[in-house]
Parts: sequence; C-alpha cells; structure tokens
Amino acid sequence: MAGMSKLPAVYRHGFMLASSMALSYWVTVKWLRERSKQLLAKDINSSIKSHLTKQDQNVAVDKKFFRKLIILLKILIPRVFCGESLFLVLVAISLVARTYADVWMIHTTTSVESAIIGRSSILFKECLSRFAYAMPLLAFVNNALKYTVDELKLRFRKRLSLHLYDQYLKGYTYYQINTLDSRISNIDQLLTQDVEKFCTSVADLYTNISKPCMDIVIYARKLSGTIGLSGPSLLVLYLICAGLVLTRLRRPIGRMTVAEQQFEGEFRYVNSRLVTNCEEIAFYNGSRREKMIIRDGFERLIKHLRSLIIFRLVMGCIDSVIAKYISTCVGYYVVSRPFLDPRYARHTRSTYNELLEMARLFYHKPQFAILDECTSAVSVDVEGFMYEYCRTVGITLFTVSHRKSLWKYHEYCLYMDGRGSYSFKPIDEHTSEFGS
Repeated sequence: MAGMSKLPAVYRHGFMLASSMALSYWVTVKWLRERSKQLLAKDINSSIKSHLTKQDQNVAVDKKFFRKLIILLKILIPRVFCGESLFLVLVAISLVARTYADVWMIHTTTSVESAIIGRSSILFKECLSRFAYAMPLLAFVNNALKYTVDELKLRFRKRLSLHLYDQYLKGYTYYQINTLDSRISNIDQLLTQDVEKFCTSVADLYTNISKPCMDIVIYARKLSGTIGLSGPSLLVLYLICAGLVLTRLRRPIGRMTVAEQQFEGEFRYVNSRLVTNCEEIAFYNGSRREKMIIRDGFERLIKHLRSLIIFRLVMGCIDSVIAKYISTCVGYYVVSRPFLDPRYARHTRSTYNELLEMARLFYHKPQFAILDECTSAVSVDVEGFMYEYCRTVGITLFTVSHRKSLWKYHEYCLYMDGRGSYSFKPIDEHTSEFGS
C-alpha cells in the first residue's frame, strides 16, 4: 500500500477502477455459472422426476375419473339454459336427421338397384329424380352436423379457457405455480394445447355415444317391423358384448395417451428453456449439454410414439375383426334366419297369409269383419297401420285376440268365461285390459 501511495494519482485511480471491474466481472461470472448449474440441475431433475412419477400414475375410468369429469362438465355447461345446452340439442337433432337421411339413402339406393335389375326405366327415372331433389337437403344435413359439432367444441374451449385464465391470473397464482409449486409442470401446454384437445374429446365423446345409440334404436325399429324383435335383440346383444370386450382391450390407450402428452410437454419445455436461457448457455458454451438434453427428450418421445403406433396397429386389427367382420356375419345370420330356419319359414308363411287376408279385406271393404288372431305374426306397428286403415275406411271390426295393443282400436268388449256367462260393456278408463 505504501508503494501504491507513491504512484501518481491517475495511475492509482486507474488501478483501483481496473481492480474493481475485474472483481465485479469475476463475481458476475461466478454467479452466472452457479446459476446456470442450478437451472440445469433443476431442469434435469424435474424432467426425470416428472417422467418417473407421472408414469406411475394410475390412469383409469373409475369413480375418481367421473368425479373430475363432472366438475369440468359443470364448467363447460354452467346452466341448463345456455348457449352450450342449445348446441347440445342442435347436435342431437342433427344426429337424428343424419340417421334418417342414411336410412332414406339405403332405401333409395335399393330402389334404384331394383329398377336396374327389373329393367324398369320409369321406376329408375323416378328414384333418380327423387334422389336429385334430395341432394341439397342431404348436403345441408351432413354439413349442419359438422357445423354444430365444431361450434360446440369452440364454445367448450372458450368457456374452459376463460375459467382457467381467471384462476391462473388471480392474484399471484401464476407466480406461485411457475416458481414455488412444482406439482404442475408445462403450464403453457396445459392452458393451450391440452385444453383444446380436451374440449374436442368431450364433444366427440358426446357424438360418438349418442350417434350409435340413435342408430341402434332407429335401425332396430325398422328391422323389427320386417323380421320381428328377435333379430334386432340378437344384434344389440352382440354389440354390447363386443363393446365390453373392446373397452377392456383398449384400457392401456388411456395411460399411453397421457404419457404422450407428458413427453410432448417436456420436449416443448426444454426447447423453450433453451430460448429463455440462450445468452447464458452461449456464454458458457453449453450447447453440447443442451443438445444432449433435447435429444434425450426427443428420443423418449419418439420411442413412446412408436410403441403407441404398434399398439394402435394391433388394436385396429382386433377392432376390425370384432366390430366389422364378425358383426357383418351376425347381421347376415339375423337376416337369413327367416329364409333358412324352418321355424322362421313357417312364421314367414303365416305372416304372408295374414297380410294376404288383410289385403283382401282392404280391397272388398265390407261393413264389418271378424278377425281371429289376424295379427299374431306381424309387428305392432304394422298391426296399428292395419287397424287404423280399417277405421279410416269405415270397416267395423270384431276381433278375437290376446294382444293388449289392440284394445285402443275398439269401443266395446265381449268377455265370455267359458261357463255360459258373458259380459258386454263399453271400454273406458275403468276397464281392466287383459292379454299380453
């Protein structure tokens, strides 16, 4: 210090300034280096820890899942009368219209094929013109369904996103989640991509459940009028059993989908971390380490996606066999029973005879007719059409039957007990209806 005091003041001040700058530089470099190590260790540890803990989570459709789903549905649909409820109803109406449009298309296509096989130019032109007139309506029905589903997804996303951002930006929640609480990682992905996928999945789940149910009800009703209730019942029973089997086999897809989103989020996070800390990484020449971290996350993602693709390949083959090919065989069997089974053949002949007798009745139009179990081999809707037509053209009917469904087409009841006694009285609300 004595030697320094002999130096000129300008040198002395310059030396002190250089020493302080060097000390400041050394302290800054040391702090940045330690900070970078801490960030790197935190990122690696959090990535590994989240990867291990999230893989151990049990993802299943259980009571806990449904409780959480109900909470989210209350956010998506807060009231009975709201925009989301309106579009739920519109989607249901569009699904019903789409199903009836499909039934009409099947009937029209069959008529066109019959006209071609029968070489009937008049019937062919009539069916073709009817199809041409219906084209705009069919196009509107198909696109109306797409519009209502897309609008429902958009409304769900808006409702859920606004709710989550209100909670996320309430007070210092955003700061606590990002700095103090490590339970939630990749918050940017959760608030953007995951919300969009969840809302899309909920809307698709609604349509994927309601559309098959409506199809089953409508097609079963149409089919039961032709071959009876046993055919549709067998088909519905097979669909239920096949659905249970496929649901059991698809259980791993839930865990694999959750793991996919976690790997995607981690891969996005390490890339965003590189952008955030690029200056420090470049200063300490940490590109090699960052490359290792990014490639490690990317390799884990690719490995998981490849296993997911293989699982979907196997499930696709099983799904095609159970839900497509075997169900087609069951459908052929149900349709062919009236023609190949002797018992059904007798039932078909009986149905044909009953319809032929009713056709004669409709042609002659007598004042009254006595019908003895004339609708025992036909369906309830065909039976109702027959009796309504007889009432319309003024035919008085005396019916002997064990069907309860025929009471509403009559005004008086004649009951004989088999011992010589009888009762004849009008049918009213106090009348005890018997039969099956």
